Amino acid sequence: MRFATKFLACAATAGLLAAAAPALAQTPSQESEIAGATTGLGSSHRFPTQDAAAAHCPGDTIVWGSRTQLTYTLPNTPNYGTGNGFYACKMEADSAGFTPK
Repeated sequence: MRFATKFLACAATAGLLAAAAPALAQTPSQESEIAGATTGLGSSHRFPTQDAAAAHCPGDTIVWGSRTQLTYTLPNTPNYGTGNGFYACKMEADSAGFTPK
C-alpha cells in the first residue's frame, strides 16, 4: 500500500513539473504571473485606471503601458492614457523590460 501511495505522489509531482516546464519559455510578464506576480507585468499588474495602479504601488510613478510593444509613456506626456494600453507601476514596468517612449 505504501508503494502505491509513494508512486502516485511521485507521478503527481512529475506531472506538475511537466506542466510547469512550458512556462519556462514564457515572456517575463507570464513568468512573473506564474511565479505569483510579485514583480513584472502579469495580468494582475495591468490596471484599467490610474487609481487602481496607485493602490497597488503607492508612491511609484504610474505609467501608461502599450499592449503591443514593450514601451510606456509617463504622466503629462502626449498619448498618456490613450490608445490600446493599461496603467502600471513604473518600477514593475521597468523590471519587466518595458522602456519609455
